[in-house]
Amino acid sequence: MPQSLNQKAVNNFVRGLITEAAELTFPEGASVDELNCDLRRDGTRRRRLSAKVEGSNVLSSFTLSDTEILTTGSWTNVDGNAELEFLVMQKGARLYFYNKADLPYSDQLVSGSVNLGSYEFSGSSGAETAKCQFTTINGTLVVSSSAIDTLSLTYDSGAGTFAASKIDFKIRDFEWQGDTSEYYENDSTPSTARKYDAQNAGWNTGNGSPTTLTKRLTHPWYAGKDADGSYSSSEWELIYGGTTLTGNGHYILDFFNKNRAAVSGQAVTTVKESSRFRCVESFSGRVFYAGLDSAENAGKILFSKLMDTTQDLGICHQQNDPTSEYAPDLLSTDGGEFKIPDAINIQKLYAYQSSLFVFAENGVWAVTGVDGVFDSANFGVNRVSRIGLLQPDTFVSADGVPFWWSRFGIHTLQIDPVSLQGSEQNLTIPTVQTFWDKIDTNAKLKVTATYDSINKRIYWAYPDANETVTSKLNNFLILDIPLQAFFPWKISDQASNSDCVVGLAFYSGFGAKSLELDVTANNGADDVVQGGDDIVSLQVSNFNTGDPAVVLIIRDGATKKVTMGGFTGTDFLDWGDTDYTSFAETGYDFIGDLVTKKNAPYIAVYCRLTEEGFTGNENDGYESIRPSSLKVSTAWDFKETFGTSQEAYRLKYPVVVNPSDLTDFTYPDDVVTTRLKIRGHGRSMRIKYESTEGKDFLLIGWGMIQGRNPRY
Repeated sequence: MPQSLNQKAVNNFVRGLITEAAELTFPEGASVDELNCDLRRDGTRRRRLSAKVEGSNVLSSFTLSDTEILTTGSWTNVDGNAELEFLVMQKGARLYFYNKADLPYSDQLVSGSVNLGSYEFSGSSGAETAKCQFTTINGTLVVSSSAIDTLSLTYDSGAGTFAASKIDFKIRDFEWQGDTSEYYENDSTPSTARKYDAQNAGWNTGNGSPTTLTKRLTHPWYAGKDADGSYSSSEWELIYGGTTLTGNGHYILDFFNKNRAAVSGQAVTTVKESSRFRCVESFSGRVFYAGLDSAENAGKILFSKLMDTTQDLGICHQQNDPTSEYAPDLLSTDGGEFKIPDAINIQKLYAYQSSLFVFAENGVWAVTGVDGVFDSANFGVNRVSRIGLLQPDTFVSADGVPFWWSRFGIHTLQIDPVSLQGSEQNLTIPTVQTFWDKIDTNAKLKVTATYDSINKRIYWAYPDANETVTSKLNNFLILDIPLQAFFPWKISDQASNSDCVVGLAFYSGFGAKSLELDVTANNGADDVVQGGDDIVSLQVSNFNTGDPAVVLIIRDGATKKVTMGGFTGTDFLDWGDTDYTSFAETGYDFIGDLVTKKNAPYIAVYCRLTEEGFTGNENDGYESIRPSSLKVSTAWDFKETFGTSQEAYRLKYPVVVNPSDLTDFTYPDDVVTTRLKIRGHGRSMRIKYESTEGKDFLLIGWGMIQGRNPRY
């Protein structure tokens, strides 16, 4: 019988890397293995652009040593200007700021920095040992880390100066210091703790009698007023209080240094909190703080009152005295505190819509107000997942939806549009779990992430195993959200003193900065001069800063100073001189059945024309700009090795150089089509596409003639 022939067209090779499928169940359009390819939503696949520093880049005045940490954040609405945004860069124990307002980005370092070492507390491991977290509220930046006292930062655009101040956290004391089981009876010889508790419950505050500290603490002193409105012990004794304790919280204490003796005069032991808040987030007009490491306060979350000024940031208590006779009520604008007892090692706070999500190592909780409105008197806490956060830098918000790495994979929350409740979804189990599991455990602890809100992509960057440079990032795992596709990139190192990526940031392409404008006369003819000095006006101008982009924070290999760049190089050599491999391997194609052997006599590969002109001259010759090359090879059955590769990007027609216009690359077709003969046979076939050093490729798709043998 003659061989049965059919055709197959592939035009959507963009499902990304899949490691969780067997040979017989591998999905169409996915890759068994790939690296350094850019998946595009039109169904094409392109070689990624090379990593390089930006044009006219500037080196920082400071250096980044091999052992220093580096992390970044965003300061939005700086000084109340909605268009003014700073990139906040923590380098060791110091904060630097870059205005996201102009090109080159590396030349926008704002004058002034903040020494975090000035905010270390007694027992701190050192500001340089812990990465900061940031949030913005009313144009103020709030900075927290486990190694410093939480601080607030403001910026004066006119003067160009920063002002930093430690936040003093104040709470009301709702903790009983004595044995409350003995507080239901009078005590003629009260302990010091009981005296303090009596005062903190309002005794000796309005009644003016020290002897009342001996009274049982079942109801307030003003319950015993006589007809004249004065306190009467006999009247008070007539009231039966049962076994319910009265309210307390009269005293306001420093949260980190509860010096009860100073406020009460009683010799009560001072209690100090030895850790500091790791996490900070603005939500519902106030700031929330969490992430203490102590056994007593590990699950405790403080929140400020509704913020009007920076002084409100540390007011985490109700305004009214809860022991007051006339105004004890809790106000909806008050600050406060609550505890999630089963939360272990809170890593991140994240506000989304009407909920504040609390990410700990052992799960995720949602804090939500009644009818979606948070206030200090009405809110609830519920657990939405038992899968927690590995470390805070893996967390990223993609258009409001959270994504994070746990100890088990990569996760997101699916938000119900009606109830607004979240449910956890593991993204790696059906896709790249095996790839993810192979990432070095220590490298996972150094992952950093950013989100490209224009292209809807999440970038997770992490170092090689056993990397000795603390902040260096060589590897990227990218999630294209519309495609729901994962794909990896890897930056190659130079032979010596290699440049390297040490951080990521997203630039929206818009910004603002101060401009000096000459003050002119009413007719606009002359500058206004006073005392021999030209009078100028400082104004903040908003403008387009360039294309939106994921910006790479780069350490220069020779000087160890910081600059910026991106995946923008069209020479397809990382750092301008180092090759990197781009390749993709298709899944197993059984061509319709699992039994008979097949062959594929021909494959037609379709590539986009990439050349953009020429460089050179008549004497030295001409070379095309951005040439392409795409190698194709095949493997039959289940072999791991591929056969000899063939060039699939062949220009069929000669191109004549126009010396007067080297930008002209006249070619009759926009698509380069090449037919190749494929050797070999077997029950299944795989195809590998790979790059050539220094050259581009843009693969549109391919078609094959497939033959099935009549005998098996």
